[in-house]
Amino acid sequence: MSRIAEEARDDPELLRAAPHKTPVRRLDEVRAARQLVLSDNSA
Repeated sequence: MSRIAEEARDDPELLRAAPHKTPVRRLDEVRAARQLVLSDNSA
């Protein structure tokens, strides 16, 4: 927590742009909503 507080004081833009390493899965939300994948691959 102290490291985050230090970063907030030194470079507040760094925290505003967080998270930095989150996986991006559905870039096109409209396309994803229109072209649904309705399959059950649990078998």
